[in-house]
Formats: sequence, C-alpha cells, structure tokens
Amino acid sequence: VLAQAWNPKEQGGPATVRRAHCHVLAMPGVRKTVMKAKQVAAAPPRGRGRPGKALAASKQAKLEVQGKKPARASGIRLTRTSLRSALLSTMKAESGRKDIRFRQASANASRLSGEIPIEDRAGFPLKLTPGGPHPRDWVTAKGVKIVVDYSRAPWLPDDWGQGVKVTQANGRSTGTGGGILTTYVAPDGKSFFHHHMSCQYAGRQLTKADGWNGQVRLAKLQATQSLHLARKEGSNGGLDKDSALFKVLTAAERARLPAARDLHVGVVSARRATKLEGVRDIFTVEMQFREDGVAPVWYVDQDSLDDYKALGLTAVVGGKLTEARNKALHDARSQGKVCVQVSDDISAWEYRDGPNATERTDDAKNAAHNAARRLIVTPTAAARFIVAKMRGAKAPRPKLGGVYMLGSCSRTFGGEAFSRLNFILGDFFCVEPDADVDFDPAMKLKEDYDFTCSHISKYGSVMRCNRMTLNVKHYSNGGGAVTNRDQKGAEERRNIDILNAKWPGCFRPNHKRKNEVILKWRTATGHDDADDADDADDAD
Repeated sequence: VLAQAWNPKEQGGPATVRRAHCHVLAMPGVRKTVMKAKQVAAAPPRGRGRPGKALAASKQAKLEVQGKKPARASGIRLTRTSLRSALLSTMKAESGRKDIRFRQASANASRLSGEIPIEDRAGFPLKLTPGGPHPRDWVTAKGVKIVVDYSRAPWLPDDWGQGVKVTQANGRSTGTGGGILTTYVAPDGKSFFHHHMSCQYAGRQLTKADGWNGQVRLAKLQATQSLHLARKEGSNGGLDKDSALFKVLTAAERARLPAARDLHVGVVSARRATKLEGVRDIFTVEMQFREDGVAPVWYVDQDSLDDYKALGLTAVVGGKLTEARNKALHDARSQGKVCVQVSDDISAWEYRDGPNATERTDDAKNAAHNAARRLIVTPTAAARFIVAKMRGAKAPRPKLGGVYMLGSCSRTFGGEAFSRLNFILGDFFCVEPDADVDFDPAMKLKEDYDFTCSHISKYGSVMRCNRMTLNVKHYSNGGGAVTNRDQKGAEERRNIDILNAKWPGCFRPNHKRKNEVILKWRTATGHDDADDADDADDAD
C-alpha cells in the first residue's frame, strides 16, 4: 500500500514519506486495522485459550497492513469435521469434474473416512423404517448415488437420514468450488435438498426438538472419530504417543508411572447435558478417557442426574461444587486410587519440552517457547505423568499435582519447568490416595487456592508442571463454578476474605483484575512466584 502511495522515483525526502504515510492511514479500513494491531499487541495474552493467540492475531493484523499473507502453520489442523471434509474431497476427486477446485485431505483422513461403516456415521438414521430402503441403497429421483454423511442437520428426525451427492456442472458453475450437495432422505427414500421442502413432505415443521437425539449421537461420534484420526496423524498435527511424553521423565520417575486402571477420574459438572454445546464438550472429555480404558464418573447436581445418565454417562449426585469435589476425593480414597479431577470443557492437553530462555526477557522466553517441542497428549497420559513427577520428587514429597494456569506457558521458560509452592488449578489435578485433605465446604469460589494452601501446609509442597497447559473454556460456560459468580463480585470477595483469614500473608490483591488474588506462599522465593504475579490477571 505504501509503495502505491509513494513513487520512489519522484523527488522527495522524509516529508514526502510522512505525507505518504498519512495518505495510507487515511485509506478506508487501514487506520482501523493498524489500531487493532496495536491494541492486540499491547494486550497481555488471555488465559486458557489457544497458546499465543494474542501474539498470532497481532502478527496477522500487521501482515494484513503490509499486504502479505500470514504463513501457514505446520502440521494438520484437526477438527470435528475433518472426516467429513475428507469424504467430500474424495467424492469430488472421483467425480471426474475438472471445473471445481478443492483441498485434498490427508492420506490418513481419506483412508479413515472410507473405512468407517455407514452405520457409524451421523447421517445414518437412528431407526430404520420397515420396508424403506437401506441407506446403502439411497439414490435420488434421477438415480444419483447418495452417500451417508458424517454430519447431521439439527432438525432431522430420528427416522430421517442425511447424505451427500455429487452434482453435475451447469451454467452457474464458476469453477471455484461446489460439486457436492447435502441431501435429506425421508424414511421411504424420498430425497430433498432443503429444510422447507423436507417439512412440507413431513407435513409439519421440523425443529431442533426433532433432531436432539441425532445431535447427541453426532457429538459422540465426532468425539470418537476425531480422536481416532488424531491418533493416526500422530505428531503431524494429531496426538503424540504417550511414550513421547514419558521420555521427559527420568528413569526413576518412569518406574513410578501409575497404570491407567489406578486412576479414578471425576468430572464435576452441572446443567450442561441439555444444551448442544455442553453435550459436545462432555463427549470430548468422556471419549478421550474412555479410549484409554478409563471410565470417568460425572459428579452432578440432583436435578441434572437423569440428563447426564440419558447420555450414557456414569453419573452420580455430587451436590454443589466443593461437595462434589470432596465426594470424588472420598470415592478415590475408598478404592485406593489416584483422584483425577477434570473440568467438563477441556478440549486439549499440551506439553512443551525444551530448554529455558537464555535471558529473562519476553522476547527470549517467547522464542524458547516457540522452539520447544510441542506434544499433544491424552488426559490419561497427562495424569500419569503428573503422578510420576510427584512420586519421584525429593522431600517433602507432594500429594497434589497439576498444570500451569494459563493456555500459554511461554513465560515459564524463564523459570523452572516444575515448581513446588505454586497455585494448582482446579481444572485438572491429581491427588494421591493417602492424602486426607478435603475442600472447604464454606468456599463456593477459589476453592482450588484454598486446597493448594492446605496441601502445602500439611505436606510441605505441591507439584505444578509449568510446561503442561490446557485448552479450556472455563469462564463462559454455564454450570459449575460459573453459576456461583455474581455481577457485583460479592461472592468472590467473601471467598477472598476466607482465604486471607485462613492463610494470612499468603495472598495479595491482583491490581490488574478486580476481585482476584495472587498466591505467594510465605516461604516461597525465586522467580516462579514473580511469573504467577505477572500472569495472575489472566487466571481466576
């Protein structure tokens, strides 16, 4: 843009450049883009989202101003719809049409999309109508083959199905896309391409209430199939093998790895099993554990119990937040198992393995973070890793371990990879079966701060894995701790008062964020606590 505004062959000096710069900023949309880039760059990285999100947005905005395209990240980006995309790209490639462009799916995605039986695709009817055509025989009125889809419209009744078909080139074809048409198939085999035509044929309005069972099945299938694809892709954008994470441990620590069967996984949740977004999150967590042979127990409120059981989950009444946490602890102790507590909206577990920054500047720490090997691991592997670190630690040996409190751990590359006196986040933590510390029922919020202090006070330390992070929604979801927050912050201040009364001298106000505190244990020294102070404005 600047080159267009100022011709270097013309006479002119710095003043000409300044005039050209002003001319550029006056162009429609440019000033807004520049200001947005400055705001994003100045803002601290927000917590619990994708690592480096603020930095990436800043770089992208600056590149847009410069007229450049941002570099594509290495590896494959896996989503819930990856298998559907692979199916569509395969159908387009096999159609023989030369007038459409499409992105080729990865070999693993293409292979898996063809291997999964049509009965295990979301477009397959939940119940078949006697006398109606089987989905493998679906065709349009003109005899075009309809392939069972991996997706499903939210209004589609249980006895209807969804497929995709190849289209033929016509006068409206532009050569830039298309080639596939989503098709809705009635119980008798009649096919339609639009919602209103399907409703007309059904004789009534088809709504989300009609499609609820299908959406629950869709969420479950997508969680399972995305996990299978992630395992196949491995380090190429998918899940890394457990052994890759365990290599970070010493030989002595690896000898102390617990078996998956020695974990009691408890998920504290409430009022999320009747909303589609909540159901998707639930199955994302559930299936990641279930694929490793671990069956989580969902600790929910009495009113939600039947809703969670209707999803096929192992659910029990836990009560309110701290009561549910304590019940999970007691259940684990009674079985002699490690208690692993998990939030109901975590989508990914990540570990960064690499050397520390050579100096304690943000640029140096960001560079070390970016250069570190990134491992995407299963929650079962993450829990086993934390417990092995706890059991292999020097005295005083901790009985509580967890992960870093933000979505990005870049700042921790200026300190220790593992710390012993820092806050343990309540979204994902492990407790040894012989620990007899409970959550304080008087606390409705910030119960994880109090729980951390209780463990440090009784056992001398905790184990925080500063290079392990989560991708978790947390603040915005309904149910759980979010329900206990109030607009005026009265409940948060009440719980802060309890913390200060129980642990005098351990908490100070967070001046960057109202009604939040920073934990620094009384005997703590060194840089790790300074990192917590820097980052606390992004954590609850």
